[in-house]
Amino acid sequence: MTPLLAAALLAAAQDPLVFRTEVGVVRVEVLVTRDGSPVAGLAAADFELRDAGVRQELEPILEEQAPVDAVLVLDASGSVSGQKLAALKAAAASFLDGLRPGEHAALVAFDHEVRLLSPLTTDLAAVRSVLGDVSPRGNTALVDAVYAALRLRAPGDRRTAILAFSDGVDTLSWLSAADVVAAAGRSNATVYAVTVRATRDPRAPFLGDVARATGGRVFEASTERDLRARFLDVLEDIRARYVLRYVPRGADAPGWHAVEVRVKKGKGDVLARPGYWRAAAE
Repeated sequence: MTPLLAAALLAAAQDPLVFRTEVGVVRVEVLVTRDGSPVAGLAAADFELRDAGVRQELEPILEEQAPVDAVLVLDASGSVSGQKLAALKAAAASFLDGLRPGEHAALVAFDHEVRLLSPLTTDLAAVRSVLGDVSPRGNTALVDAVYAALRLRAPGDRRTAILAFSDGVDTLSWLSAADVVAAAGRSNATVYAVTVRATRDPRAPFLGDVARATGGRVFEASTERDLRARFLDVLEDIRARYVLRYVPRGADAPGWHAVEVRVKKGKGDVLARPGYWRAAAE
């Protein structure tokens, strides 16, 4: 077990992952598309949201321009080498270049171990520089790496996006995929995945499951040459999301809260997390 994973498991025992709210305010990120393209220019009044079946009154302010903390989780197993590794590093660098001043980024690499190459920082150039430390070796502890990324968060209530890349299936994780998917559903993070279509194994649905649990998406690259475009697709998706805010009324019981979001007057298709886990009041 690596130091990063051991620290994550210790943190889990002391501070379980729970969807956090600011003084009773719930924030839900929502992507609206029409024919596959993001729909811009919507206002809070264009949405209807139900929390545990109860319709909620949304605050009039949308936070689609709120800063984002991004955690890159990159496969550094033995199968990622040569041109594929060069393309992966270039794609990650382009993603980092697209972040804005004041936004945080972190870099996690995984093979048979999970390594934190850079903690969350606003020094994006420093994160970019440690991309050179990603080198292929060993097996694939993908599930453990995503869990470790879920434990990374900056102080305060900020938007967090995790972008995980893998070209294969998990072969070595300590944690179960089901447990990490459940943990992701309890977190504030939105998980995205980028895979290479030619090597994606339909027997290993982990990345799709963890993305769905958080309202994220999976992007498939036809070849390694398409990786940069898919990483930038993730960034575009992040920027296109609306953040709905509300104080739950009639839906403040602890436990699982199913969330349903729709756009009024059929203005587009909606993607959002299916719900959140509300902690009991202390």
